[in-house]
Amino acid sequence: MILKMNGKYHKKIIEYLSKEPEFNLFIVGDIERFGYDNNFFSVWADIDRSGNIEGILVKYLDFLTFYSYSKFNAKRFSNFIDKLDYTEISGKTVCLDKLEKNLNINRKRIVSFCKLPTTKNLENTMRSSNVKRIRFGSIGKVVKLYEVIEEFENTTVENIKNMLKTGRGYYISCDKQVVAMAKSTLESQKYGLIVGVGTHPNYRNKGYATLCISKLCRELLEEGKIPCLFYDNEEAGKIYKKLGFKEIGKWSIYYV
Repeated sequence: MILKMNGKYHKKIIEYLSKEPEFNLFIVGDIERFGYDNNFFSVWADIDRSGNIEGILVKYLDFLTFYSYSKFNAKRFSNFIDKLDYTEISGKTVCLDKLEKNLNINRKRIVSFCKLPTTKNLENTMRSSNVKRIRFGSIGKVVKLYEVIEEFENTTVENIKNMLKTGRGYYISCDKQVVAMAKSTLESQKYGLIVGVGTHPNYRNKGYATLCISKLCRELLEEGKIPCLFYDNEEAGKIYKKLGFKEIGKWSIYYV
């Protein structure tokens, strides 16, 4: 039976999500921030007769995230999801594959999910004064960088401020403009999600983004946090693998 969760289920939910903590950065982070008692964030779980969880569904505004560790009733969850108002659903590819045939999907995107366990292959940025921390005063310049990178659409000062509330970022500037950057978000005691890695088209193949990622990841790892990231650009993937990122699975996003 799919039930709406509340605080009394919290320990059981976190234990279930901790089976694969990297895949559940979004869900755990949202639960920590929003709890269970509000009108824009909801958590449901399928509970079997023995009281065990067999799948978790989270709704934040009009975004859904689904997770199951092993077996789950795909038909039951599909019927439940069909009654919800949402624009996209994301989760482990092996889980969403089982839901797909019963959902009305317009398009989907599959990305690789990776984590970085060690600083071993990171570039040494200790002596580099070019890599600077993103402060509120530099966010406007960062937005201008995003405006010239095709894959980043509709990025605003407010978007970046919101991400930095749960993370940090580094950038490199040349000729009085930001030309490369990398950010983290959804940082917890154990993890940090790397996002927004980008380089100005006129300044690529110079290693600038690599320096930003290295600085950011080294800092996270020294604090005991494991950097994680998604990618679907093979050229970017080569850079991440060179830095030591290891793929742990695939992640799907379905758009309705």
